[in-house]
Amino acid sequence: MNGSTTDERPPGTGRPLSVSQHKTYNRCPYGYYLERIERVWQRPAAWLSQGTAFHEAAEAYERSGRTMTVAEMQEVFRESYVRETNEMCSETPNLTYWFRSGPYAGPQDIERRYGLGLEQVERYPAWYERHPNEVIWIDPDGEPGIELGFVVDLGGVTVRGFIDAVIVDQVTGRIRVRDNKSGNQPGDDFQLGTYSAALAVKYEIEPPSVGDYWMARTGKPTFDYDLTDWSVERVTEEFHQLAENIEAERFTPDPEPSKCRFCSVASSCEFSM
Repeated sequence: MNGSTTDERPPGTGRPLSVSQHKTYNRCPYGYYLERIERVWQRPAAWLSQGTAFHEAAEAYERSGRTMTVAEMQEVFRESYVRETNEMCSETPNLTYWFRSGPYAGPQDIERRYGLGLEQVERYPAWYERHPNEVIWIDPDGEPGIELGFVVDLGGVTVRGFIDAVIVDQVTGRIRVRDNKSGNQPGDDFQLGTYSAALAVKYEIEPPSVGDYWMARTGKPTFDYDLTDWSVERVTEEFHQLAENIEAERFTPDPEPSKCRFCSVASSCEFSM
């Protein structure tokens, strides 16, 4: 197993890399350039506030030892949702510039997602009350696996991130990485595979072989993702390729209507469709 925890920055990029950067680059290298290098204006969306607020409520519940009431969780959600929405409003006060969500324009979507988020918060503790065997893993340093941060060196490329939850089944002893999603679509196996590899490198343990996405929309996790193919070596290769592409300034546009429609930097892109 290669790699160790470090603050060393990846060669040529001047910054650590992340799953989010990998996703942005693979979707469209030129979009990555506009968003991460040029840092152009990004179109705001109410679903961003919803996601952040849901994550904060879930984290608060876990850090309370799962003793927090639904009402208390919802208050955490309210405060976060208002704060995040106001912050985006301060930069883009004209709500007509915000992303639409289906038939809902910016103002309507802000109100709608506030209600949706409060409903999602109720589902989170309900799942764990029905599945008491799924508990938060405690790392070798005694820290709970809640919003677990990592900064790891993968063969000279620094990768950092946060894992929403590391779960251990008290019956089987099996460890899994879990990411909470407030939207309709789960992520891919690469994200979970990166989290598994990061745990292996950071703690010098066997990488968890499974992971899932806990979907707030349905109130339950997805099917198990088999992570055995995402070895530390394979994850390292992926991030090395990303670092090389950034260093070589390979920012070729990859416009497609389905991509451009939800691209937050499309208004600054001459190739947008």
